[in-house]
Amino acid sequence: MGVKHALSLIRGKSIGRIIKTCCGEKIGSGSCRDVYAFKQYPEYVIKIERDPSGGDFANVCEWKNWVNHRQWNLIGEWLAPCIAINETGQVLVQRRVRPGRRKDYPKYIPVLLTDLKLENFGWIGKKFVCCDYPMLIMPEPKKKMKYAKWWVR
Repeated sequence: MGVKHALSLIRGKSIGRIIKTCCGEKIGSGSCRDVYAFKQYPEYVIKIERDPSGGDFANVCEWKNWVNHRQWNLIGEWLAPCIAINETGQVLVQRRVRPGRRKDYPKYIPVLLTDLKLENFGWIGKKFVCCDYPMLIMPEPKKKMKYAKWWVR
């Protein structure tokens, strides 16, 4: 799916319309967003921020992190690609990751990744990535990786 096509499906449409026409099964939910399978493109997800008036702006932060860090070798390869965001920032389209076995998760990850809930990570093909990264913590100058203390909700 191209960026222009993804944008054409979400731009200028109400959240209700996007949910009705583009969202398939609800596959996840966090503190401020719901995640749906993209009905027409199962290799993507649609993240909808439930209440943007709360000030979290998780989709916007995640989009900015993708745009700003995708080519940075320290973190870019660890991020699930974001494809499109609507004009209000309430709807984000991202590559879908598939969960794996806990024992296959890496022992060390970039120190920038903060929320080590197992469901925030997974695989795109053979590549292990984070799919929930609205908040990245800048590392100490000499510390790039940390021991991963994975947890389950």
